Formats: sequence, C-alpha cells, structure tokens
Amino acid sequence: MAEKGDSSAIGAGTTSMAEKETPSMTEKEASSATGEETSSMAEERKSSAVGDETDLEKVVERVVTTIPEDDATYKIDIMNESKRLLSLLKEMKLNQTVGLGRGDGDRAFLDVQPVILGSGQNWLNDGNLKCAMVDRVLVELLLEKLSSSLPDQNDAAKDLQLLTKAKPSCREAFSKLNDAISRLLSPLSLTKVESNPELQEDLITTVLNILTDDHNKHLVGGHPRAIPLLTESMKYGTDETRRNAIAALVSLSALDLNKFIIGSSGALAPLLEVICVGHPLAIKEAASAICSLCKVYENQDKFTKIGAVKIILQKIKEGILVDELLGVLAVLSTHNDAVEELGDPDTFQYLIDIKRNTASEIARKNCIQILFNVSMLEKSSFGDEKKKSRRVI
Repeated sequence: MAEKGDSSAIGAGTTSMAEKETPSMTEKEASSATGEETSSMAEERKSSAVGDETDLEKVVERVVTTIPEDDATYKIDIMNESKRLLSLLKEMKLNQTVGLGRGDGDRAFLDVQPVILGSGQNWLNDGNLKCAMVDRVLVELLLEKLSSSLPDQNDAAKDLQLLTKAKPSCREAFSKLNDAISRLLSPLSLTKVESNPELQEDLITTVLNILTDDHNKHLVGGHPRAIPLLTESMKYGTDETRRNAIAALVSLSALDLNKFIIGSSGALAPLLEVICVGHPLAIKEAASAICSLCKVYENQDKFTKIGAVKIILQKIKEGILVDELLGVLAVLSTHNDAVEELGDPDTFQYLIDIKRNTASEIARKNCIQILFNVSMLEKSSFGDEKKKSRRVI
C-alpha cells in the first residue's frame, strides 16, 4: 500500500511537473512570438523611418495635418510650435539628409505625441496633409527672420531663395501672406542695395523665383519699391544679381500693365547701359527685356530717344549677340524715329550685307524684317532715288 501510495504520489508529481512544463513551453512560444512581433515592429518602424527620411510628403503627413489660417487666437501658439517642428521640415524640403536614427527613448519628432496648443488645438492627428499650409507657415517664419539680426537675415534669405526655387507652394505663399513683398524687400530698402552682396543676391533671386506665379507678378509690379530696387540691382551687385534683376523685369513685363509701370520707373536707361557694358549673359537678358517692353509704343519711343538704335548697332558691329540684338532692332524698326536712323545709307547697306552673308537663319529673318520696315516707313525727305536704291534687298 505504501508502494502504491508512493507510486501514486510519484504519478501525481509527474503529472504536476508535466503541468508545469506545459505552461513553460507556452511561455517560450509566447516569448518567441513576442520577439517575432517586436522584431517585426522594429523592422516596420525602421522601414517607416527610412521612408520618412526619403519621402518628405510622408514625413509632413505624420507631422501636420491642419494649421489654422488667419486666426489670431492661435497665431502665437502656432508660431512657437512651428519653429520647433518646421526646422526639420525645412531641411527635408531642401533635399538635405536629416538623420532620423535615434534611440527608442529619443526618436525624431515623428514619434512624439500630438502637440496640444494652449488653445486646445491639436496639431497632429490621423488626417490628410495640408502641405501648402505648412509651406506658408515656413515662409512666414523666414520673412519674420528678415527683420532680425544680420546673420538671421542672411540665413533666411538663403532659405527663401532655395525654397522658392524648389517649391511652387512656397512661391504661391507670397500671394497669400500679408505684406509679404514689403517684408521680403525690407533689408534692401533700409540701406544701399549692394552693401551686403550675398543678401542682395539671395533676395533678388527670390523675387525672380516667385514671379512664376501670376498673382505675384501683379503684387511685385504694383509695389512702390520693387521695380526701383530691381533697377538699382541691375547697376550694383554681383553678376548673378544683375542678371536676375533683369530677368525679373522680363518676367514682370509679361503683364501689359507692368510694361507701363516699368517704362515709367526709370529702368529703361539702366537696361540700355547693360547693353553697352554688361556681361554677355546680362546683355541677353536685357535684350529680352527691351523686346518685351517695346510691345508698348510709349516704351519704343523712350528707348529710341535715349539712343537705343545707335548703341545696339555698335554692339552688333562688335559681333556681340548678333541674333538677339537684331531682334531688338526689328522691334524698334516700327518706330518712325528708329526708321530714320536705320534708313541711313551706310546702316542700310550694312544690314543688307548681314542678310546676305550670315549663316544664322534668325539673323537673316530679323534683317529682312528691319529692311522691310525701313523701306515701308522711311520718310520722303530721303529722296526717291535713295529710296529706290535702298529697297533692293
């Protein structure tokens, strides 16, 4: 009986051990499953982080979904939180590498809890991204920095130049923000434009960049300081600044109203000065600007009166940008005073020689246009015989 009891006890012990072993196996499996799950989650997080780092839109989507627009109640809170969040966004928008690999205890702000502003407004949630609003806030912050210290101005100007080059929504932001053009130009308005060449170049380039947006063409063209500052920058600044200032005038002149504004602003003589002594690339931009502006008769008249025909002919004889400058003469040749200069026998013959000898189809066509206009519009005081001889082209 004792043996039976002992056997029973052993059996019971065996059963008890078996019962203990079974949960032990379950825990191991659970631990393994948990490990696999943890590994999977880690891989997923790692993959997500890599995706976030390489795809800006995914990053922004996880950061900001809605930023209130034109609401004074939230403005201070928004700006404070923006400065923290958008510093990284700015780097990503500029396609610069930003490391997200931080320890689990200190992940990038992509894993932070939603920011609850003082007003109770929730910045981060699982909604759709409004990236244009993010860009608008970023531009707003950079415009604010332009009124700060000189180092801040330099940094902000560089960032604005790069962002407006890369992002259409950043260019569009200038037509949405209050007094954006004035704030952009303010550092150049307070001192001589050339006193800080790097700052000047970045700001003038930013003006050029934003003019791809038609709303901005209206805003910049109508701003009392914009065209005078562009005119000054044609005369003073780096070669890049001068070219971009002229290119900005070309872009502005796409609107007829701006053609009149530019023509009345004092910009015409500096453009002609660029033709005289400018770098070939600047001359090319100036030629484009003159052609565009001369679609308005009043500007044709002004350019002719300040000696455009003589200056342009001289550059052509020097062999500089012949195609482009003949194009300017073709536009001017519809003006009576320009015809009088172009109708000079020596000049007329020179244009005939270009037409006959040039290998450029553009130059040949421009010469034909000029000669035709002169022949049709030349004044009777030249004499019938002279007119007859000149019409043999």
